[in-house]
Amino acid sequence: MGISPSSLIAHAGTEQGRKQLRYAGVSAVFVPIGQGLVQALGLGLDDYTAASLVAAAIVTLPNFFANKRFVWRVTSGETLRGHVLVFWVAVMLGVALATTLTYLVETATTGQPTLIRGAAVFVAQMIGFGVVWVGRFLILDRWIFRLAGEAPEQAEATVGEIPA
Repeated sequence: MGISPSSLIAHAGTEQGRKQLRYAGVSAVFVPIGQGLVQALGLGLDDYTAASLVAAAIVTLPNFFANKRFVWRVTSGETLRGHVLVFWVAVMLGVALATTLTYLVETATTGQPTLIRGAAVFVAQMIGFGVVWVGRFLILDRWIFRLAGEAPEQAEATVGEIPA
């Protein structure tokens, strides 16, 4: 069962759809910046694992404020606290997993040409952050918003980043 283009267009016109587009826009800006930093710092430091941590330290705070300004701008009270908590938990888990995978790949590709090492690190980073991103929307958001006392349908609307 697929999603028709007309239903996607109709969904994009809703408040929830616009919020999802803003969220995707923030990600579309900060993921390339972070990965560019990992690659550049990895070459400069000759240590992609350290580069992963440094890039996360540089990009996370501006990413948070971009989400606060563009994605959560009409969110208030307890829901905003839930969004902030989910953001920081997802960042910590994502950085931990991506950096761990980067370390494993970097160790496995020692002695390989720079292009191969850089590509392997990029794939490891995308897998690490991707696993956490999917887990966030399938598990973490629902759990946090239920703890915050939101009704299940509100939590579902908050989590429903991908239209069904």
